[in-house]
Amino acid sequence: MTDLAVESRHAGGHSGDGLRMAARGIGQLLITAGVLILLFVAYELWGTGFYTQAQQHNLETTIQHQWSGGSAPDVSTLSVDNVRLGTGIAVLFIPRLGRHYHFVVVEGTGFSDLQRGPGHYPGTALPGQVGNFAVAGHRTTYLHPFKDIANLRRGDYVVLETKNHWFTYRIEDIPGTNIPWKEIVQPTAVQVAYPVPDQPDPGKTPTLKLLTFTSCHPEYSARERYVIHAMLVSDTLKPALPPALTTNPRG
Repeated sequence: MTDLAVESRHAGGHSGDGLRMAARGIGQLLITAGVLILLFVAYELWGTGFYTQAQQHNLETTIQHQWSGGSAPDVSTLSVDNVRLGTGIAVLFIPRLGRHYHFVVVEGTGFSDLQRGPGHYPGTALPGQVGNFAVAGHRTTYLHPFKDIANLRRGDYVVLETKNHWFTYRIEDIPGTNIPWKEIVQPTAVQVAYPVPDQPDPGKTPTLKLLTFTSCHPEYSARERYVIHAMLVSDTLKPALPPALTTNPRG
């Protein structure tokens, strides 16, 4: 074999080794990237819940302390302009979603507010008031308070606890209006949270005491909004408990 042939063979061998090493390196990078993506998804879906759980514990401790102190007014007596962003304003119970389901509702729907729990749209009615108590919540992250919003049914009850009251709302088509109990709308359809939902005029004077939930739809997407409407059906003064929390709550 000539020296030229030997050199040619060695050169070809080194080139093949380089290609194999490059392919191996790219494969390892892709595996690492895949693992990192899986870890990120796992954090978003479950890890964020630990943060929200801690925030909810702090909010509930604070709100119960304020209620027992005697000096704080009931939120249902306040003007919507007198509620501080980021504070807990009421405790939400949805019996359809389980006897242990409850969340402190936070004032505000900004990113940091919704990291702490379901958020009340500033400027909309407060619990028990005439108008529309509108609340947004995550469906897949940050303890996903509205994960099972699609499981709610017409006739189900929603209960809000304030300092002195239990306000019970029933999910239903709103009588005398064109407001259905359930809607799927575009993210730009802000009129679902108006004082009179689904009306073109945000300044229209309300006459009913309503509640509206909004959350992303479908799950893992923000393409649309899932909307639930309900109407106030009872106001129970403490220390009595509302029937919705002591009897069959599912209409």
